[in-house]
Amino acid sequence: MSDEILEIEEEQEDDLEEINNTIITYEYRRKLIKKISIVFGCIILILITRIFDKYVAFDIVMASKLFLVLLAVATFLAIGIALYLFISRNDISSEETRNTHKMLLNVFDLISVVPVFMAIVSIINAFAISPATVIGQSMEPNFYEGEDILMIHVFTNYDRFDVIVLETDNNEYYLKRIIGLPGDLVEIDHNIIKINGEIIEQEFIEDEYGSIISYTYCNNNEQEVCTFNVPIDSYFVLGDNREHSLDSRSNLLGYVKKEQIYGTVIYKFENVFRGIFN
Repeated sequence: MSDEILEIEEEQEDDLEEINNTIITYEYRRKLIKKISIVFGCIILILITRIFDKYVAFDIVMASKLFLVLLAVATFLAIGIALYLFISRNDISSEETRNTHKMLLNVFDLISVVPVFMAIVSIINAFAISPATVIGQSMEPNFYEGEDILMIHVFTNYDRFDVIVLETDNNEYYLKRIIGLPGDLVEIDHNIIKINGEIIEQEFIEDEYGSIISYTYCNNNEQEVCTFNVPIDSYFVLGDNREHSLDSRSNLLGYVKKEQIYGTVIYKFENVFRGIFN
């Protein structure tokens, strides 16, 4: 009699353990399915931004080999876990299955952060703020080659003296400063710049004593007097380093149309994470 009672108790304990394993495993499966869905959703968002995003050239995470490798790992891991969940769907009551689900969830918790982070950065880059690195010397002394900047492109209203990133007809990106607005008459007269007949202040190219440090010629022939009638749909831009800048004074760039402007520089910083994003 006591042996029968012991067997019944052991069977009840086994049943209770199976029920407990099943409940815990179901919870692990639910979390895994949720995370897999999030990862695939993020991958789709990233692909959409790659196809339709005007600012894709400034997407630092998609230009990073490290992040691309981590994204590939997260993708293959998500596919592998999804297949495992499908195969093990009828065997969720064992302790081994429960432990396997727990292990996969712990691993996927870490790697699933990568596509989420990449999707957030790509979306911000597409719709709000993009990072860039200064190339060349045309904006010295305010922007030196190798410095990092942030440009905002939420708004498309540009003001005089805004520093902008623009795209040329050769698909190159320049950093310049807006001097003439649509419809303005820009005059260069022996290093003095007039807008619609009024002399403008140029504190951004003055030294500590108030002297202008870069002479503004009309062109490469060092002509000192000239005028520019800015078209109603365009802007007149100059580099701060006037003697070493390809800008609206040259026919190689000319006036800049609004659709060529990618954004306004709002911040200059030292990128301590540069090595990660290479």
